[in-house]
Amino acid sequence: MTAETSPHALRTTASVLDCAARLFAEHGSQGLAMSALTRRIAAETGTDAASLRRAFPTRFDLAYAVVLRSTRERVNGQLAADRPELPAAERMAALVRRQVENGWKHRAATSLAHEMLPVLRAIHPTRHREVSSLTRIYREHIRGVIVDGVVAGVFRVCDPGRAADEVLETFDSLLYWYDPGAGLSLDDLGAVYVDLVIHHHLGCPR
Repeated sequence: MTAETSPHALRTTASVLDCAARLFAEHGSQGLAMSALTRRIAAETGTDAASLRRAFPTRFDLAYAVVLRSTRERVNGQLAADRPELPAAERMAALVRRQVENGWKHRAATSLAHEMLPVLRAIHPTRHREVSSLTRIYREHIRGVIVDGVVAGVFRVCDPGRAADEVLETFDSLLYWYDPGAGLSLDDLGAVYVDLVIHHHLGCPR
């Protein structure tokens, strides 16, 4: 956010950004004018339109807030849920299952982030660093779990950093093919991705 935010707007930020993410997914990042976005969000969330305009002066400000909040929530959630005392394979399996569940929940914001980050890098480096720093923290967390598994002899990779990058790329693929109406539940999808990450990318014996 780039402007003063009223207490009322702060109390409703989650619902506002959820609504904004859905509207961006439905209409694209450029599909609705900011006036239309503000009107729709105000009507659907009960938020004062003037507060919205103060909090998010432009469509870009709103999209950035959606991306930042989603990234922060996913990364912080993964870090908080990790249990370092468990074996590395169990930690990674739990991380993958959480990623599948949260990745699907935040798919609209993640897709928006892929579109926005190159623009942020070019025109707003500070904002780009804020989002990319969270991504780096998550990558280093994944790399750390992989290193623990290599030390324990359960993961067979030569370059934990490269393996972490491959795991992250695998997570991103969820956005492009999963259809919940095709008969595969999120639990089943989690099992598929656990198998893919643990055994294919990390070489853990079956």
